[in-house]
Amino acid sequence: MTTNHTSLILDIETFSTVNLGKAGMYRYAQDPTFEVLLLSYSWDTGPVQNIDIASGEAIPADVLAALDDPEITKWAFNAAFERTCLSAHLGRQLQPVGWRCHMVWAAALGLPLSLDGVSKALKLESGKLATGKDLIRFFSVPANPSLLNNGLNRNLPGHAPDKWEQFKTYNARDVEAELELHAKLSPFPLPEQLWREYWDDQTINDRGIHLDLDLASAAIELDKQVREKNLARSSQLTGLDNPNSPLQLKDWANQRGITMATMGKQEVQDTLTSTSDPVVKEVLALRLELSKSSVRKYEAMTTSANPTDQRARGLMQFHGAARTGRWAGRLIQVQNLPRNYLPDLDAARALVKDRNLTALEMLYDSVPDVLSQLIRTAFIPREGCEFIVADYSAIEARVIAWLAGENWRLDLFGRGGDIYCQSASQMFGIPVEKHGANAHLRQKGKIAELACIAQGELVLTDHGLVPIEEVTRAQKVWDGTAWVSHEGVIYKGERHVITYQGLTATPDHLVWVEGQSEPVPFGQAATSGAHLTISADGRHPIRVGENHQPRKTLVQELEPLPSTHPVCGVRENLLDRTQQPATWRVQGLPILFETQDCAQVVGSTFDCCQTTVHEPQRPELRQVWRTGHRVPFPLHPSSRLVGDGQSSAAQPSVRVGSDRHQWTLRAGKPTHGHQERKPGQPQEHRALPLRTPLLALQPASCHEKTLPRLQSRANHRTSTQSNDRATQSLANHQRTARLYDIRNAGKHHRYTVSGHLVHNCGYGGSVGALENMGALRMGLQADELPGLVSAWREANPAIVEFWWAIDAAAQRCLTTGRPASTHGITFTRKAGILFCCLPSGRRLAYPGATITTGRFGRDVITYQGQNTAKRWDWIETYGPKLVENIVQATARDLLVHAIHTVEAKGWPVVMHVHDEIVIEIPKDTVTVEEVAAAMCQAPSWAEGLPLDADGYGCDYYRKD
Repeated sequence: MTTNHTSLILDIETFSTVNLGKAGMYRYAQDPTFEVLLLSYSWDTGPVQNIDIASGEAIPADVLAALDDPEITKWAFNAAFERTCLSAHLGRQLQPVGWRCHMVWAAALGLPLSLDGVSKALKLESGKLATGKDLIRFFSVPANPSLLNNGLNRNLPGHAPDKWEQFKTYNARDVEAELELHAKLSPFPLPEQLWREYWDDQTINDRGIHLDLDLASAAIELDKQVREKNLARSSQLTGLDNPNSPLQLKDWANQRGITMATMGKQEVQDTLTSTSDPVVKEVLALRLELSKSSVRKYEAMTTSANPTDQRARGLMQFHGAARTGRWAGRLIQVQNLPRNYLPDLDAARALVKDRNLTALEMLYDSVPDVLSQLIRTAFIPREGCEFIVADYSAIEARVIAWLAGENWRLDLFGRGGDIYCQSASQMFGIPVEKHGANAHLRQKGKIAELACIAQGELVLTDHGLVPIEEVTRAQKVWDGTAWVSHEGVIYKGERHVITYQGLTATPDHLVWVEGQSEPVPFGQAATSGAHLTISADGRHPIRVGENHQPRKTLVQELEPLPSTHPVCGVRENLLDRTQQPATWRVQGLPILFETQDCAQVVGSTFDCCQTTVHEPQRPELRQVWRTGHRVPFPLHPSSRLVGDGQSSAAQPSVRVGSDRHQWTLRAGKPTHGHQERKPGQPQEHRALPLRTPLLALQPASCHEKTLPRLQSRANHRTSTQSNDRATQSLANHQRTARLYDIRNAGKHHRYTVSGHLVHNCGYGGSVGALENMGALRMGLQADELPGLVSAWREANPAIVEFWWAIDAAAQRCLTTGRPASTHGITFTRKAGILFCCLPSGRRLAYPGATITTGRFGRDVITYQGQNTAKRWDWIETYGPKLVENIVQATARDLLVHAIHTVEAKGWPVVMHVHDEIVIEIPKDTVTVEEVAAAMCQAPSWAEGLPLDADGYGCDYYRKD
């Protein structure tokens, strides 16, 4: 039928026994129990109509006709849900063309991704009703059988007529809120190109990707068996009923002399590396194994896939990143898949699908790790097809060079050169070749380009532990000696990282290790088995850097210090400890470091961590207390009640001085001071508690003179077999992560992340940048640094100019209210929103942007957005951070263009991850070279941008 209407705003309420949050909207709507209950709509922003479908009312013919008419614009908040559910209700697939989404519109303007959130942010009068959640729980999800619902597993309209009328009102109110939102957003229309991108995205989500559900179900079953075995073994070792209980495990560890504040992953890993107790090591290694989540993505696969065609749909959220417009992962989270590095993926997949646990345990150190690596391989093409995977090469590095006009980089990319060699060559003014002249300088160029910390790592701030990507300039960071200011977080792209002792970073990021006066590359610390410096808790300074003293001097100096036990008056923590041989196998680390003083450890597997034991002088007992004596007992962080088996958490408040409490000693075995040893039993040197700052002073490095000769693992295979099991979870596997760093963290340029002390470096750095890159460690002298401190900036002047030109243009626009342009980027301001127009024509939005005075006395830009607590708040930004947004957004626009180009050629995209696309195509019909060439067909707005792409064909998804 014909209609004069041009737009339709609608909202529906539904029922299904499938969990929408876990299974996704496609699986939810495909379930046999699915129903559409209510439909409210408005033609051309007119009055809202409500259709009670559950009570038998039919959808009007003009609405049904509009759903299939691409000329009539259909609006909804999260329109993908309405379109998918109505498709299931009508029994035919509604095509994306003609549909538009208020959620995408709001996200493009920097607003929250929920109707409730955006209603509050914009203070809409027609906000969502507070009773909505209760009504949805009552009518839209399964219910427990009761007298009220006649023993059924759901509540029907007739079971509660009053509530049903409220539900209808709630449904209509959502359309009213969308009408008000539509009017608010109308002054800021999105370009038609963005809606075409949205339709491409919806087509890919509708298509879905085929899954190997047999592999997924086998992995879940094997993981369950491994967990049961690990729990049984842990119970056998500890004697605990529930060894997976953090509280029980902490008490058990305390009884063996190991004090742990929590059973969190980081502290477990740190304790595992510091203790010499083989039983504790095995129990903690089992704890780490039990805490792994290697099957959660497999469970998401089995939950979200359509059982009929075994395809998972709706895995990508269009414009999920509000600031840049990049996608966000949903359900299986394909943008966060573990990296695979096993050389025999085919064999591993076959063993898992055969459910052959015995063979897996014989061939691999960690079955959970194998299952984790095989997650990618569960994405498979349908029968008769293959995947072609193609991705851009160094896309963000190319984009920033193109935007900034850094011509030497553009020329290098055009020639296919090595960015690290060329960076070092530019910095030091001499030719650098990867395996030729001045090759040793390549590492300096690499550190300048790469060294970073992985997203999600926790930085110690004066506001608590904060993920590095969310640290603000208002939060001071701990540099090991004091709380220091900094100049904000910088994004460093996405690259390979390793994990060691709870820290995840690039192998070239500089870290502090025990016993060293200078920082070393993270990968070198890992391969040498060194202990990373623990930066205490933000209350107790440690000696590091220029405060470092040689070990011998330090021991002699600290020996007389009154580090005494509060009861016995005897120093409880010795500066030295016996270090038993421990096998560290570091996987995923190529030859990273060309160094003369530690060349023998590169990429090796060896035994380490033996030191010459120093016998400290022992002070005499000042007093011996006996049973019945009243003993003053001040609070001590690692103390326990005398003669009591309870943990310190159970102690009453204790004060010191004249008000301190006293307890009467009970008869029994001593719990403090020196324990009696049986004849012939060797003296036990217990590791220092993790919270003790002096732990950072203990040497464990390949540079320590007392370190014995490194021995190969093969020579100790039998004697260290049990240690292998206990430490297998420490293997340092490479994976890809988004990377960040903190700019100019105090005068020493260091901060605490994941409990360890690291240097800031690279992007946006100023004074001390070369020192942070390891200039002193690499042979440069201190007096050389003043002339080289700005080497990276001098080598990349156009990029540095770009950072601050962007900062100045944005501030100029906010100050004058007029457009301001630089480097092809234009800032405009309208109705309180700062817009950043990209070369593609798309705009980034910063709501409420204004200029304020920052903590360093400089003018900074603040805007409104969701903070770390998902609340609407003020956020600071500045030039380099704006450049990060611009570069990421431009790379996203290039990927969008590539997807459209490939789709137009009839090559269906089934998934895309960051800067990579996955095509499902009949075998031997398209070559990798053809797909890569199509990706490199730059849009008209990207003239002069040197794109490059590469790829591979495969029978299952993997990282090539």
